[in-house]
Amino acid sequence: MIIAHVTFQVPFVAIVVRSRLAGLDPAVEEAARDLGAGPLQTFWHVTLPLVFPGVVAGAVLAFTLSLDDFVVSFFTTGPGATTLPILIYSSVKRGITPDINALSTLMVLVSVLVTVGVAALGLRLSPGPPGGRAGSGRESSASVRRR
Repeated sequence: MIIAHVTFQVPFVAIVVRSRLAGLDPAVEEAARDLGAGPLQTFWHVTLPLVFPGVVAGAVLAFTLSLDDFVVSFFTTGPGATTLPILIYSSVKRGITPDINALSTLMVLVSVLVTVGVAALGLRLSPGPPGGRAGSGRESSASVRRR
């Protein structure tokens, strides 16, 4: 079953990572090599940090699509192996129980927390506008008085 999911997800991950690689400036790697870095050092300290957001995005996309690929799980699962989509499907066939409601609530809560965390991290890591604080474009009264 793992091979089936990997087979279905590789194209999605490849597209995301390849688009990140397309935006990579080869001059950065060349500069690292000119400064004495070996191929492995260049990869670990220059290329991988620049491509890492694409790798993370591909991993999240693959996880989400794999969780959503019920058909792949349903037809490739063996006896005794129960994935989350199969568990939810079999439980819903027998009737919705509080366990399924709790599981759904946890999934939504984790999704919201991860989304808020990534947004907060993105705001923290993004450079601010030149000249200080973001605003409406008007200067504050304190900065006007100082002139």
